[in-house]
Formats: sequence, C-alpha cells, structure tokens
Amino acid sequence: MKTMKISDFKNLFDKKSHSFFESLDLSNLLKTSLEYSFFSGGKRLRPWIIYNIGRYYDIDEEKLLKIGFATEIIHTASLIHDDLPAIDNSNYRRGNMSNHKKFSEWRAILTGDLGFILPFKIFAEFDDNESRYLNAFFSETILNLIEGETLDVAFEKNIIKPTKSDIENMYRKKTSALFEFSFACSPLLLNKKEEFNSLKKAGKNFGIAFQIYDDLKDIYGNFEDVGKDLNRDENKFTFLKILSPEKAKIYANNLFSETISILLSLKFIDFIEELQKIKSLIERK
Repeated sequence: MKTMKISDFKNLFDKKSHSFFESLDLSNLLKTSLEYSFFSGGKRLRPWIIYNIGRYYDIDEEKLLKIGFATEIIHTASLIHDDLPAIDNSNYRRGNMSNHKKFSEWRAILTGDLGFILPFKIFAEFDDNESRYLNAFFSETILNLIEGETLDVAFEKNIIKPTKSDIENMYRKKTSALFEFSFACSPLLLNKKEEFNSLKKAGKNFGIAFQIYDDLKDIYGNFEDVGKDLNRDENKFTFLKILSPEKAKIYANNLFSETISILLSLKFIDFIEELQKIKSLIERK
C-alpha cells in the first residue's frame, strides 16, 4: 500500500473537511470560530496517520477521512482551550491570533466545548459496532487528554511536585492519547486486538517523543517557523527541567526508534519511510 505524502494528504483532507463542515448543523457563531482555528494551519499529522494506517487495513477512504476529521476537531478544541488566559495565555497559534484573541474569551470557551462533543455526532453515522468501538476508545482518549492538561497546569502552579515518571505520564495523557487513537483505531474497527495493542504502544512512544521535540522547539525555535509564542515553558515542568537538551533528544529518538520497530514488525514499510521524513521536519521546525 503506497503511503500518501503528508503535503498531498493535507490538500485532500482540507478540501474534504470543508464539505464535512457544510454538512453539520451548527450555530454560525460557533461554526465560524471553530473553522477559523481548524483551518488556521497545522500539518494534519494525526489524520494522516489514521488515513495511511487505515489503508493498510483496506478500510474505506471516506470512513478514514471522517475519523481523521473528528480527531482533528478534538485536537483543535484542545488547542483553543490551551491558549486561554487561565491556562497558557497565548496570543498566537500557528502564526495567527489565538481563538480567544480573535473572537473573545467566552466564544473560545464555548467553541472548545463544541469541539469536544462534535466527534461523537460524527461517529454516530457509523454502523453500531464501529460506533461503539470508536466512542469507547475516543472517550478514553478525551479523558486522558483533559487529565494530562490538568497535570501540566498543576505542575506549573506547584500544586504537585512532579518526578520524571509524573512528567512522562503527563506527556502520555496530554499528547500521546490522540496519537494512540490515531495509530490504533483501524485495527480496533476490525477487532484485531494484538495489532491494536501494538499500534497503541507505537502511538504512545511517538507521542512522548513528539512532545519532547516540541519542548525543544520552545527553547530553540523562532516565531516564524513555530508560529506561536515561544519561551512560554520556563515555568512548566518538562523533561528539560530534569534532563539536558542532549539527553532529552536521545530519549525522544529512542522512543521514536521503538515506534519504528513496531511498524516494521507489521510490515508498514512505506509508511515508515514517510514517518521518518516527518520526524526530520518536526525536529527542524
């Protein structure tokens, strides 16, 4: 199965996402706000993973795009809430004004709330078994994401004094949860339990590595490349509080290598080649 390059996929996905939005019966106030953040950039990495792993399992293309759409909505909603004054207080996201700066704080809060519920409306269109599997896994994913963000803020406010294990657990919930879903939702739909567990682990490792690379960008990146306020993490508890940048990067690279080993065992050869190219882009920008 030939893996679609992420730039080609982004064009396909964004075009389909416009039509998906048109089919949703939403208040214009919230729809405009959600679309603003949804289409304000982003690599579409999570939908890309869903689509290309799903194609290895010969799952219908339209179905995979809808699952990717739902996943990108929840990712967008989480970023809208992250940027709020009470949490990260960020003025920019992906080079554009953050949602609350563009539309006001109350509208951003409600837009984020909408984004956390909307995926379940999308999954209701699937058949009963698929909908049940997706809803259960997605509910677990969202709960982890919220708990991870809670831990991140609690560490920053010194409510909890974290260990290295605590920080990694926060990474796994805050960042890896959506990657676990993205890597593993296709074998879940086909009830392939062993492959589901393997790909979920691959997503966990990839997500933690991804977060470490992101922490490094906060220190060494620039606004033009990263597109958001930088050096905001100095009060946050990240791996860079307990490891040197060099050791943190080695740890991330080892986790990424474990992800590749799992994908190799499943013979996702072409997907591995594209994922390695994406890793190079993530590290640079």
